[in-house]
Amino acid sequence: MASINLLSQNSLSMTTLKFIQPNRIPTDSDFLWRYYDIHRFLDLLLNRRFRFSRIDQFEDALEGIPYESLWRMGSLGKEFGIRRTDLLNMPNDFVDRESIKLYSRVDEVLHIQASTFVSCWFLENRESMAMWNLYSNVDGVAIKVNFGKLKTLLNPIIEDVKIKEYYCGKVTYQDLNLFYPDSPDYLSKIPKAALRKDKSFSHENEFRFVMKLKNCDDHQLGIESQIINLKELEMSIICHPQMPDWKKNNIKDLLKSKNLLSSFRMSGIELR
Repeated sequence: MASINLLSQNSLSMTTLKFIQPNRIPTDSDFLWRYYDIHRFLDLLLNRRFRFSRIDQFEDALEGIPYESLWRMGSLGKEFGIRRTDLLNMPNDFVDRESIKLYSRVDEVLHIQASTFVSCWFLENRESMAMWNLYSNVDGVAIKVNFGKLKTLLNPIIEDVKIKEYYCGKVTYQDLNLFYPDSPDYLSKIPKAALRKDKSFSHENEFRFVMKLKNCDDHQLGIESQIINLKELEMSIICHPQMPDWKKNNIKDLLKSKNLLSSFRMSGIELR
């Protein structure tokens, strides 16, 4: 497991970024993408930060759950006729009438999710129309950065003493509906639960920076990165392929005001 040390500006100490499964880590010249609506993009330009979102705020309710807990919840849930997502979304509804053993397992999972924060990126060297459709719109932009730049500049703004672990890795997509307790536990072979997602999300081709905190705070839904020198990040800014020219000119003017006009790129997708 490889790692690099990152200077934490707020605590003047070092945060170690670990590389999970180094053989699957992108090369420094590979590209990571984020697809933004215009307001997210404006927030990036104004505040020069990326956000680590708490994992239980995502659409996928099974995010970041260890294999054993997935299997136990699935098995006990089947016994009582309860879906895993219902257990996670409404755990208190099952305390009195269902197994306390099941509830304690769910409580553990909710704690894990509430203390895990991730920055999600699309790993691909080419622009993706599917990602435009999912995460942006005709007024939106995409940012493209080299992994080598991002890994050295993306650092959470939180005291190091609160961080249990900070790592990055490529997401593995598996069928989380398969539970075979007597067969080889292939689901358990993913070294970090936050790097596992159900196959139904495989189109995201996701790469993640993951931060695990020692304790969770119900009111903390996200953690900002430290301020990033966007010029040093050397990102490319690509407008939606169907954006009208006058809106592109507005984006250019905005970038010019931030001394980032050289980062502007035309979309490589040709549409009718």
